[in-house]
Amino acid sequence: MSKVTTREGVDPQAKIDELRKLANTDYFDVMLMHYQHVATWPTDTARWQDGILEAKAKKALLGHGASVHGLPALRQFPGNKWLEIAMIRVNHKGTKMDAEDFNTGGPGNVSEVVTHVKQVHKDGMGVISMKLVGEGAFTTREDRQAALRFAFNNAGVDSVTIGYKSSAEIDEAIENLNLALA
Repeated sequence: MSKVTTREGVDPQAKIDELRKLANTDYFDVMLMHYQHVATWPTDTARWQDGILEAKAKKALLGHGASVHGLPALRQFPGNKWLEIAMIRVNHKGTKMDAEDFNTGGPGNVSEVVTHVKQVHKDGMGVISMKLVGEGAFTTREDRQAALRFAFNNAGVDSVTIGYKSSAEIDEAIENLNLALA
């Protein structure tokens, strides 16, 4: 999986080819449009959406979607026919999650985010949770376990992405994941 930043003046095909070369791969399972943070993203990124579909037709990509930051952008995910995969910030505390301001320093709106997760899931999209442990803000194992349980059991995500600083954190995350899915 990889992401592309949807900048003007960048050729989507050239960027996807560059990423494939850097990763030394013929294709990506998933390509996400990174950091969609305004309500107008579906029209603003039309050129990128077309470019991703073109790369998919060439078998350079298998699946596609977007990562979202902020409620105005997230509200455009349900019902979006282009999206196959939605990467959404989800955790039980709202830490580093979506609010009206995409770059809020305060808590996100957990209930609205969960509502949208469930809506896009009903639409047939896969949902990946990001910011699961609040960008490392959850300092206790109990909080990290609660975050995983919440993401899978309450929000209903399909998968999660977690950053690590050590192999011990990877081992803990695997244990926490197994507990959440038990």
